[in-house]
Amino acid sequence: MRIKYLGTGAAEGFPGLFCECAACRKARDRRGKNLKMRSCTLLNDSVLIDISPDIFAQSLSFGIRMSKIKAIVCTHSHEDHLDLFSLMLRCRTGSSHLPDIPPSQNHIHVYGSSAIIGKIEHAFSSQPHADRNILIFHELKAYRPYLIEGLEFTPLPAQHIPDEECFLYCVREGKHSLLYANDTGAPTEDFFSGVERLPHPFSVVSLDCARGTLDGDGHMGIKEVRSLCGRLKKMGKIVPASRIYLNHFSHMCGMIHDEFQDLIAEEGLRLTYDGLTLEVSDDGFFTRSM
Repeated sequence: MRIKYLGTGAAEGFPGLFCECAACRKARDRRGKNLKMRSCTLLNDSVLIDISPDIFAQSLSFGIRMSKIKAIVCTHSHEDHLDLFSLMLRCRTGSSHLPDIPPSQNHIHVYGSSAIIGKIEHAFSSQPHADRNILIFHELKAYRPYLIEGLEFTPLPAQHIPDEECFLYCVREGKHSLLYANDTGAPTEDFFSGVERLPHPFSVVSLDCARGTLDGDGHMGIKEVRSLCGRLKKMGKIVPASRIYLNHFSHMCGMIHDEFQDLIAEEGLRLTYDGLTLEVSDDGFFTRSM
């Protein structure tokens, strides 16, 4: 499994677009891993988890051929994770000329809750030149496994938008699996009951930590991350070979990437950064690169 983080920041990015707090000023000065675009992750070069409003810049920065994307798996409908404008461009023949793709294969599968499908359908109403047939929708149900481009996705309940079904995902390929838990507060018992049914421990655990050192709300902070990891270890889902990454980081706690990474390093935790690539092979070997 190949996991490439295209964006690792929260809704406002890091530094925040209009923000002049001390952390954002420091991030602008130090740059490097401290600069974070909005969250979006690419699996095996063909499946996106969410589509960021920064996807144009991300595709250029990391050499992503967006015409090769076969599926988009959505966590929830917030605009920093569901860029409707870019999706509509993909559906307009004048904007996306794809001569090497036969018409019968000129589509993207979109997976998510009914709220996701409803928002995308509504976007077509203001786009008369967009072809609805380009997108093929699949409404997901929690706990059911779905085969998507050779990867098995199992949606698990997130705690994020009170009136919307939001998902975390277990993604499995062979004996390796990824827990992708962006945009959630501390998970409920429903989440843990779903994890209990999964057959393997996680090779990679990717957890929301937008709140940093602050208490969690609709996002987690380090306190909630520690509690979640402790419980997953007791369940045998985090094992010594598992790698734990914290993602979706923001300026809220006043720390930049470099400072927060120093804080969590002794616990064996790692903070994601834009361009981070993880490759999980059959022997469990990981490589990381920009």
